Amino acid sequence: MPNQAFIETPAGRHLKSRVDTVMAIYKEHGHVNRSLISEKLALTKLQSSQLLREFLSAHAPVLEWDDFKNGYKAHSKFKAH
Repeated sequence: MPNQAFIETPAGRHLKSRVDTVMAIYKEHGHVNRSLISEKLALTKLQSSQLLREFLSAHAPVLEWDDFKNGYKAHSKFKAH
């Protein structure tokens, strides 16, 4: 996924850290969804939804829904780094 520029403030660094955490899950599994985030990070569904929204906001241009995996993945023409 492209390197996203975040605002250099404590809140901006925290958001980048949160998005990077979800990216690590994506790289491990090849897709990401609310249930996977909840399971891997021991979060509630509500907390997982918030984290997923933050991740999607940061990487929206390259993500698409995959019905087979029931999660988001990078477009087939995009390679995750």
